[in-house]
Amino acid sequence: MLKSVKVQKDQVMTIFVSQHTAGQLRQTIQIDDHQINADLTQAAGGTDTGPDPHDLFDAAIATCKAMTLQLYAQRKNIPLHEVKVAIERNDSAEQKGLYQLHVSLELTGDLTAEQRQQLLAIADKCPIHKLVTQADVQVHTSLKPEALPAAAAEPLIIKPQERDIGFVIKRLLPAKAQRRVGPFIFVDHMGPATFAPGTTEGDVRQHPHIGLATVTYLFSGAMYHSDTLGTRQRIEPGAINLMRAGRGIAHSERIPADIRDQQLQVEGMQIWLVLPENEAESEPSFQHYPAALFPAIQVPGSEIRVLLGEYFSQSSVVTFPSRCCYAELKLDPCSSLALPKSEQQLAIYLAKGSLKQPALNAGQMLVMTEDLTVVAGDDGAHFMVLGGDQVQDPVLLNWNFVARSQQRLAQAKEEWNSGYFPRLADDPEWIPAP
Repeated sequence: MLKSVKVQKDQVMTIFVSQHTAGQLRQTIQIDDHQINADLTQAAGGTDTGPDPHDLFDAAIATCKAMTLQLYAQRKNIPLHEVKVAIERNDSAEQKGLYQLHVSLELTGDLTAEQRQQLLAIADKCPIHKLVTQADVQVHTSLKPEALPAAAAEPLIIKPQERDIGFVIKRLLPAKAQRRVGPFIFVDHMGPATFAPGTTEGDVRQHPHIGLATVTYLFSGAMYHSDTLGTRQRIEPGAINLMRAGRGIAHSERIPADIRDQQLQVEGMQIWLVLPENEAESEPSFQHYPAALFPAIQVPGSEIRVLLGEYFSQSSVVTFPSRCCYAELKLDPCSSLALPKSEQQLAIYLAKGSLKQPALNAGQMLVMTEDLTVVAGDDGAHFMVLGGDQVQDPVLLNWNFVARSQQRLAQAKEEWNSGYFPRLADDPEWIPAP
């Protein structure tokens, strides 16, 4: 199913709905960066893993009323502290064309009787209420043309989104065109950057994770990792630092004083991988693997380090609970290298230099659609190969959390902000969840 909604002049938002599991009625709704499950009750033939379409319709009206009241109160300086909306459905006469919803508003705040009546009147002016009661709603359904047989798909090239988090990073994943590659759901290229002595520039205050694993890999400089397991680890170039968040862990990453004093550049990759569903709530852990455990494979004109999984018939010492691949490759100027064939979903991220084949500039990621022979540019090429077996949806990413349900994401945020989530006892600085 496909639904397009006009949101602004000349702008159309598209909502995608697809079957979650073959043979089941459960559907996955993709709205921009958000995913929602819809299903029917077991009595209606579903598996009861999410709200049904009527529930979603009713909830849209209730949610719209709550938001409309809050926005109106803000604009009019009405002391509305909280809105709770209860909605009851009477669909006994739906087949006769009558669908009744009874909405009850609970308004909290130091409100006068006049303000309460004012807000009650505004509630019926919310856009969704007006849409279903006043607008001429037209739904046009058509068949999407069948895809014609075509040659191999064009490879997808992802351009980085630059962000300043105290220093500039290039974010490759998630991207609108590609949410993840195999289990890799988050890919940042950090730096290169230098940081002033005696400051906290570049420090990342403690923050939480669930449902994912982080991997920090530096090209230069150093960072200092602290976490709620008691780990205190200096991270240096060439080492792999794997933190499995599982049911919950908090950590900070700070720039060591000697790196600041010597004005050494800090540069590297920060990635997150989705933990398999049966490992998502496992005990958190941290493993440090020194650079000496990742010797370079020497191939004429190039060198390869296998950091996770298997590549070029070499296996990494790092264990991960799902099949994946993460490797660092460096090619001499104008040299070529045939990359191994793989059944996994893989991508190339070019950190430095250039590639003539396929044509790729530094800072870009190419999602592979076929076997490749890469040819370095005149300045050589330094790139990462990453990916693995594709992860079945639903996989939801929100802030620093990965989960299979919106409820779990909300729980993690609430526990972090309330102080129930584990925190570093010796570090008072923490980043609130938005």
